[in-house]
Amino acid sequence: MRRAAALLVAFAAACSGAEPDALLGRSKPEPLPPEPEPDITSVAVDAASRAVPRDDPRVAQVLADISTLRGLPIKSKIRTQVVDRPTVLAKAKKKLAEELPAGVMERQGDAFRALELIPVDYDLEAGLLKLITARVAGFYDPDEKAMYLLDDLGDSLGGETLPHELVHALQDQSFDIGKMLDYTPGQNDRLTAAQHLVEGDATIYGFLHAYGDDFRIDHESLRAAFYTPTALSSVGLETPPYLIGSLVSPYVEGFMFVEAIRNESGSAGIDSAFKKLPVSTEQILHPKKYNESEAPLAVPALTAKALGSGFAPVYDDSNGELSLRLMLEQWSTERVAEIAASGWGGDRMVVFGSGSGNDRSAALAFLTRMDTENDAIELEKVVQAKFGRTCRERSDLGPIVWVRRGRDLLIAAGPYSISATKVSSTAKCADAKKWLSELLRCL
Repeated sequence: MRRAAALLVAFAAACSGAEPDALLGRSKPEPLPPEPEPDITSVAVDAASRAVPRDDPRVAQVLADISTLRGLPIKSKIRTQVVDRPTVLAKAKKKLAEELPAGVMERQGDAFRALELIPVDYDLEAGLLKLITARVAGFYDPDEKAMYLLDDLGDSLGGETLPHELVHALQDQSFDIGKMLDYTPGQNDRLTAAQHLVEGDATIYGFLHAYGDDFRIDHESLRAAFYTPTALSSVGLETPPYLIGSLVSPYVEGFMFVEAIRNESGSAGIDSAFKKLPVSTEQILHPKKYNESEAPLAVPALTAKALGSGFAPVYDDSNGELSLRLMLEQWSTERVAEIAASGWGGDRMVVFGSGSGNDRSAALAFLTRMDTENDAIELEKVVQAKFGRTCRERSDLGPIVWVRRGRDLLIAAGPYSISATKVSSTAKCADAKKWLSELLRCL
């Protein structure tokens, strides 16, 4: 799942300083010495933001350090502003409207709802924007070529936030990361993989700048540093765990991917990865598959003639191994989910429906093609434990039925209708089974 709007953010967790210091048993690094508040009356800024002069010695010094540490040249000056959280929310909403076609996130939410990954009445867009706004520590906007720091984090020029965002700025100057992350229909998994590279690179070098060359952290501790503070925050307590996992994953799994490259071939190897991007989150989770250029398996188009003429494809995209693992974590344990997802080969997630907003219908067809039949059996065990052996009728989300054939696992969920006041099933198991038979003929 792509984050709402292409803002390269540093989350307030491992990126704020306190949590990883405690995990590593280290004292927090001394912040850079404060400078007298400069006169910026001649700088035109938004009412809710404060410009940081481009010659601020604190920013200039960290930028020079990061350029040397990461091995990326400074090709142009970087505009920096300090903003409040309402400004972050406004910018995120604006980016979302500009970069995602209308209805994409709404229909993505319909898919997650059908799989019981979010509550029936959860507003995906509003929830993600609220989470980002509450937990962000800073962000870089590739379109504006500008870096933003939050005004309520104390000395935001210390710790990991500033170097993290400056890595993004240098990435952009060398590799045009804005173009790299542009929304492309049907390419969700590929874009998510690229995002993991971008964020993993910035996370590693943010840490290295803050803690030195001897910085080490294991996967479990890193995940806890990002996930736990977010999940236990006031906004995190009302956010579905699947979404929290999706949002922190670029900093965790991305870190592990880039670290593997860095350990093998240094910063030059990371530069090469920006020139030869990972094509799937499978490659992110298994760097050996990236090195071997293992591409996702092809999967067929899916149809929904059995649902009637009112149902057309309104969302058709890839899901990916990472998203599959996060889904399975909601239905089992982390270890079981990792094993069950590890044989992922390719997939397709299609929402069929009509209408929009508070007057729409939705039905989900989800095909996952595993590398082998044994891999599919591992996946089958988790799906069966969650949804049972036979079709299950749901009064709100409609029926859900699944089947494994060889190395393919198919799920058909819905249809259901969404109105301003209610989510209601519009089918029975007999209808779902008929549709599932049609989907099997697509294989």
